[in-house]
Amino acid sequence: MDIKEKGIKVYNLIKDGNIEQAKEIFITDKSLLDFVTPFGTWLHVAARAGKLDMIKILVKSGMDINKNEGVPKSAPIAHAASEGEISIVEYLFENGAILDVSDPNTNPLFSAIYGGHLDIVKYFVKNDIDITVKYSGDTMKDMGAYEFAIERGQTEIAEYLKQKMDEKE
Repeated sequence: MDIKEKGIKVYNLIKDGNIEQAKEIFITDKSLLDFVTPFGTWLHVAARAGKLDMIKILVKSGMDINKNEGVPKSAPIAHAASEGEISIVEYLFENGAILDVSDPNTNPLFSAIYGGHLDIVKYFVKNDIDITVKYSGDTMKDMGAYEFAIERGQTEIAEYLKQKMDEKE
């Protein structure tokens, strides 16, 4: 079985929740830990699949929790935020995940807004993510989290962010 075939097997095991079988493959072939799928690292795959147990194994193995990969190219915490996986967001943050606001694609707050997850937005705000940063580019003109929430039709999130911004003034 070549590396690509092993990668596909591990991907399917993670998605299906067969954590023990995936763990056995990683034990027998440590090089697979460095394999990057089109969806990102194994942490990205597990974050999107909502597999906290697998994430714990991967973090303990030393995988970089702040590696920007996948589509969009962002860290696993942003992928978990877009899927509404609050327990994974909390675990990754508590284990050193950075709340990277340098770009809208890496900003986990934007990922949470995109997915419509107010609980995760509140978690990020509670943990001091910068809600005032604004982006300009091909698709955004002076757009911050509040404006992004409005654009996405996330009125409850937008109202919450506006309240928090008003409190900071």
